[in-house]
Amino acid sequence: MKEFIESLERRRDILTKCISHAEKITRNAPEGHLEVSDSGKNCYFYLLQKHGDKHGVYIPKKEYSLAKALASKDYAQHILRQLKRELQILDRYISLLKKGTAEDVFSKMCTARQKLVTPILVSDELCAKMWENEPFTQSDYKPEKKIYPTKKGDMVRSKSEVLFADMYLDMEIPYRYEQVIRMADGSTMAPDFSLWDKKRRRVVYHEHFGKMDDPDYRRKNLKKIDDYRRNGIYTGKNLIMTFEGDGVVLNMREMRAMIEDLFL
Repeated sequence: MKEFIESLERRRDILTKCISHAEKITRNAPEGHLEVSDSGKNCYFYLLQKHGDKHGVYIPKKEYSLAKALASKDYAQHILRQLKRELQILDRYISLLKKGTAEDVFSKMCTARQKLVTPILVSDELCAKMWENEPFTQSDYKPEKKIYPTKKGDMVRSKSEVLFADMYLDMEIPYRYEQVIRMADGSTMAPDFSLWDKKRRRVVYHEHFGKMDDPDYRRKNLKKIDDYRRNGIYTGKNLIMTFEGDGVVLNMREMRAMIEDLFL
């Protein structure tokens, strides 16, 4: 909501500048208004000097600058009315949001009362917290391989996964490690990380492929990528893929910049 209000304030700044510009045009414009007669083949311009004037004074081509100035004035007057209407509504809306939003109703309830109702609308932060606190099934595949602890307390399979898990925790991106998910075709898979995208209120999956120089590992995981794709999970939509192998080393600074661009 903070970012939303900031975007509205940026729009307000744009409107204010446009109003100032339009007012300057009208102040410096010549008297009267422009009438345009366009037959399709020829176009003629007329100066309407008084209210109710239906014919006006013909503007010859040599006075084209007058027609242009009058057209600019008419445009500025029309857009000025719309700009002021929008600015008035925007000011009231920003003021209303700063006093409180519909999302605040649930947030301000005591915990005991919150447990009794199903919220209709919640903030991005509360939505993320609710997702993070939901129970989920974690993969039980080779649990003895999970030997590396993370800051959050998860046990993961590699040092690289520790780096990613700790990065997500530091960036306050909710994640679940190896959550079992049911695919569209009825099968189940367990991505390394299931991530909650706060802005878009959706889950994005992250698979890290750490031994791509191993032919068997590579073959197995290329099939996994294809399985994901067939079930609507693919890069550019809801899947992040990172790789390691012989000569390919993780650059966590670059990884962090990528995640910031995608999520924050």
